[in-house]
Formats: sequence, C-alpha cells, structure tokens
Amino acid sequence: MSDFALTEEQYNEVVRLSRAYHREAHRCRDCKAYLAGCVMMGAALEASLLAFVNCYPDEALRSTRAPTRRGTIKPLAQWSLAEFLAVAKERAWLPSGLSLDEEWSDKKAQIGDYTEVLRQIRNLIHPTQHMLALPHKRITKRYLKMSFEIFDVATEYFLNKIGESLRAVFEADTEEENAPKNP
Repeated sequence: MSDFALTEEQYNEVVRLSRAYHREAHRCRDCKAYLAGCVMMGAALEASLLAFVNCYPDEALRSTRAPTRRGTIKPLAQWSLAEFLAVAKERAWLPSGLSLDEEWSDKKAQIGDYTEVLRQIRNLIHPTQHMLALPHKRITKRYLKMSFEIFDVATEYFLNKIGESLRAVFEADTEEENAPKNP
C-alpha cells in the first residue's frame, strides 16, 4: 500500500495546492482571465480528488476503473484527472447519470457528469482541444462561474463521504464501549 498512497508530507502538499489553485482561480476571475481560471479550477479538482482518494485507498484499489500499468494499479501520484474521475464515478463518490458516449441530458446529469465537463473545460488549455471543441470561441465568465460551482458541489460530496466515515467509526466505538463485558 505504501507504494500506492501518498506520504503524509505529500498529502499535506496536495491539500495546500488545492487551496492555492482555488485562490489563483479567484485572481484569474478578478482580472478576467477566464480560461486560466478554469484551468486552475480543474487543477484544484484534481488535487482535491488526489487527497480524497488517498483517504480511501482500499476502496480505490478495489475499483474496476483503477488505472493500471503492466497489470498493477498505478501509484496515486501518477493518476490523471480522467482516471480519478472514472474511479470516483464507479465508486459513487461522485455519482453519474450519463455514460461518456451518451448525449447530454440535464435531467439525467449528476455531479460526476459535471466534473467531466470541468475536466473538458480545463483541457481547452490544449490548442487542439480548443480548436476542435470550441472553434473561434472564447472561454467566458460563465464557464468560470460554472467551474467554481462544479468544484463546490464535488467538494460537498467528498466532505459528506468523510462525515459518513467518521460517523461510522464513532458508532462502532460507541457500540464497543456499550457492549457487555465478559468476566
């Protein structure tokens, strides 16, 4: 497991980076650098996912979508945003109502689908991606606003999962304390 997960120092750095990217996206918004802001929000999401998945390594390792190289699951530090999202959707950490090849439906879309949209917006930093996806179009304030909203909702899902895990630990401890003692 130690080769898979982050060290405590790496984990702390990833959390710091997520906050730094988020702050940088706010600066980008303030100076109307909307594409740069979207890239920063994509980076903040990726860092948050890395930190989150590091908290649930056993679940990540059981995922059928965990990325492999030569038959073994890659260390977390080598996963891409797309790979994090695939595992998060498969584990229902970020529920998804659409498949990647399915036409968009606001009625069926869930947070996992919207995080995929944020990944695609982030990837517009690549000239070929931008040229093919949005020829002759700019990334506007609306895209950045949506990126912030997607990040915020995804973060809520992460925090809810962590809260559920903590509750389960506390309940197990309470049951153990209240269990009759055998003399």
